[in-house]
Parts: sequence; C-alpha cells; structure tokens
Amino acid sequence: MVKRLQRLLRPAELAQREAGFSIIEVMVAMMVFAVMSVGIAYGIANTLQLTQTSRGRETAVALASQDIDMLRQTAAASTTGIFDVVSARGDDNSSTIGGMKYQVDRKVAWVQSDGASGACGTSNGKLAYKSVVETVSWPNPRGGSSSTSVTSAIAPSDAVTDPGYGTIIISVADASGAPYPGVSISVTPVGGGTGSALTKSPLPTDAQGCSYAVNVVQGDYTVTANTPGGIDTDQQQPSKQSPISVTAGASAPVPFVYDQASTMRFQYAPTYNATVPTNMVTTLSSSVGGLDPVSPWDTTSKTLQITSTTNPRPSAAVFPFTSGYTVLAGPYSNSLDGTKNCLSPSPASWTTPNPTGDVGVGTPVVPAPAGTPADAPVMMGVATVKGVKGRYLTAVSSSTPGPGDPGCAAGMTMKFPVAGADVATIALPFGTWTISSGTTFGSTTRNEIASNASNVAPVTNGSVNRKTALVVISYDNTLTLDPRGQIR
Repeated sequence: MVKRLQRLLRPAELAQREAGFSIIEVMVAMMVFAVMSVGIAYGIANTLQLTQTSRGRETAVALASQDIDMLRQTAAASTTGIFDVVSARGDDNSSTIGGMKYQVDRKVAWVQSDGASGACGTSNGKLAYKSVVETVSWPNPRGGSSSTSVTSAIAPSDAVTDPGYGTIIISVADASGAPYPGVSISVTPVGGGTGSALTKSPLPTDAQGCSYAVNVVQGDYTVTANTPGGIDTDQQQPSKQSPISVTAGASAPVPFVYDQASTMRFQYAPTYNATVPTNMVTTLSSSVGGLDPVSPWDTTSKTLQITSTTNPRPSAAVFPFTSGYTVLAGPYSNSLDGTKNCLSPSPASWTTPNPTGDVGVGTPVVPAPAGTPADAPVMMGVATVKGVKGRYLTAVSSSTPGPGDPGCAAGMTMKFPVAGADVATIALPFGTWTISSGTTFGSTTRNEIASNASNVAPVTNGSVNRKTALVVISYDNTLTLDPRGQIR
C-alpha cells in the first residue's frame, strides 16, 4: 500500500515529477475558495445577528415582566395603589443594557364590569381591573428597530368602591385630545339633593388625565375642573358640569375638554378711531366649538368709551381650538328655527351682489394658540353723527333691512356713552339701523335721520335710507352699514 502511494505521489518518470497546476486551475481553485469563504462569513454574521436579536428579545421580555411585577407591587401596596398604575411613554421609561437602549412603552386602561375599556374608564360599569400592554423597542442590528409586547392584567387589592356607593370617573383632555395631567378636581353635592360631601377629595389628574371620586353617596353632584389659566370649550373658567347623578354600585364618567386659555386681543374697526357700543357682545365662531358670545368689558357701563385705538386693547380668554376663530362684532346667530337669527353682523351672510358686483366675504381666521395672546381685527361699519354733543346715542336694528342686508330677526340695540364733541364717530355691527339720541343712557328721543338726515353719514360702505316725495321706500330713515367691498 505504501509503495502504491509512493508511486502516485512520486512518479518514476522525471517529467511527471516536475508537472504542476496550470494558471486556470489555480484561478478556479481560488474562486471556489472565495465563494466558500463568503458563504461561511455570511453564515457566521447571520448567526451572530440572530443571537443578538434573540438576546435582545429575551432582555425586552425580562424588562416588560419586571415592569409588570413592579406595577403589581404598587397595586398591592394599598387600597388606592391601583390608581398609581398609569401609562408611561417609552421616551421617559428606558434602560441601557449591554450598550443597547431599551424603551418600555406602557399603556394602561381600566376594564370595567360591563367589559368597557378606556384610559380612565368610559362606562357606568364598576372599575374591575387594569389591562397593561408593555411594548419594548430596541435598535435592530440590521437597521431600524425591533419590538416585542407583553400583555397582563392587574387587579386592585380590594374593591375600588364599596357596593353601597358609587364612583365618579373624571377624564381631562386638552385641545389636541392629549391627556391633561395636574388639573385640580372638586366634587360637591348639589344643594337640596341627596348627595353628601366626600370624605376624601379626588386627587389632581394623573399622567393619563384621570381622577376618581370613590365611595360617593348616591345623589347629584357638581364636578369642577380647575387650573390657573385654564378654560373649557364653553369659554368657562373654571369648568363645571352639573348635575352628575351617582348610583350605588355604578360609575359616572365625566369627561372634560380643558386647556390653557389663549388671550384674544380685539381691534374694533381698526384705523377709524370710532367709539364702540358699551353693551356690545363679540361673537367668536369656530368650526369645532360653534358660536360663543363674549364680553371683553363690562357691558352694563354707561360711561366706558372704547375706541379702535384704546390701549391696552380689550381682550378675552378663549379656548385654544386648533381650528382658530372668526371674530364678529355683535350678537351674530344662525339658529335653525330662523326666529332668533341675526345674520347682519357676519360679512359672509351678505351674499346678494351690490351694484358693483361685490358680495360679503368671510372674516379671516384668527389662530388661538394655548397660553399665548392673539390679535383679532374685528370688521365693523363706521358712521358719523353731527349735533350730538352732551347726548347719548342709541342704535336699534331695523325690522326692515336695507338692500342686500340679510337682517337680524332677533333684533339688536346698541348703546353709546355720552358724546363729548359735536360730531360722534361710532362703530356698529353691519346691518340696518335707526339712529336716535337723548339725554339719558339708551334713550331714543330723537330720530337723527328723520330730524336731519344730512347729520348722519356712513364712513365705511353704506347708505342713508329716506322716504322721498317721489318714491316710497319701506326702509326709510335708517342707516345701512354694508360690508360688501369693504377692505378689512
């Protein structure tokens, strides 16, 4: 055998001993080796990545389980411990292990006895337990990120509310719909009802915007949400809901939409230096909140004189709707029954073209960012009235609107302070008006147009309407202030 191998490895002929591999054979061998090396290297790298991914997943599951165990201990620590089990964002709940950053995103929701589920609790069912979803994410070696989720349930150490009592569930969200933490909550019984003062006041809203009143005696209550600078969608500071009826063995959910107010600074008929009616409301219109009349000053005053150059400007705190507001002078309304409509103050309601083809256009939308001021120019009609020194002016909307005026069926009465000069420059909501004066606040002793029409003149677009000998016009002795074609 040995001799046979020697013959094969050491040929007898000298020419055969000096024979070797050709260049082509060497190149082929190198290529085969390279292919095999790439495959082996890829396999090793893939194995390392899979190992790292598997290790990362194991670590993530361990972190989620650790967080759930911590929540169980929190819930078991006291009878109210379950209320400390709340959601947490991954950005605020992270750990670095083995040079890898793991973010634990925790979402907690109440599950009620009727099966309803929500961050604070959304139904009349009793608060049963909390559902917890832990989602852990970490960087993926191949790019992007990996994640895994663990779900569990955490029960309170005891019943949240005794069977003979009820629970009030308060949830507070801001203008964007996000939870609003730190809002103070108070619950008081409605006077004359069967409710009773709470033995323990609710805590401020937690990270999920939730607060709870437990062991509440059956009856009716007023629930109030309050924080400095806060306001609700009804422009109320603080926000109240009443009556909230509580039934034994059940929950009463009370949702609030509440945020930091925006300060709306109004500019009435800017550049005209006109006096504004002391009793005039300002109407805020938003696509989400509807119509809200606000009073930036004391509307019962007889002497307050607000002009378009008043500094500081009249202002009002408003809810920061993300859609912003359009601002109208006067009590604009568009009720469905039509009997209480007052369309004249809105330029957009003047849809009939005037002789030059102009129609009314909508006022610009004013942004209302939370916690910051916003300037709001308010379009108005402006006129001058002569011969009124020492007299009070009163404008009453006409039941017979002028040409193109959509009218104000609800009616408007605007009262001005006493005129200090012979010529008064006044600003009014758009519409058709009778202009009167007298020696007492709000009096209509003398119709200024009927007595001397030349003493009344529109400064902005408008007309004085009078009965003449040749033509009988039903809207005589009135002043129409028209937004069509008026530059803001």
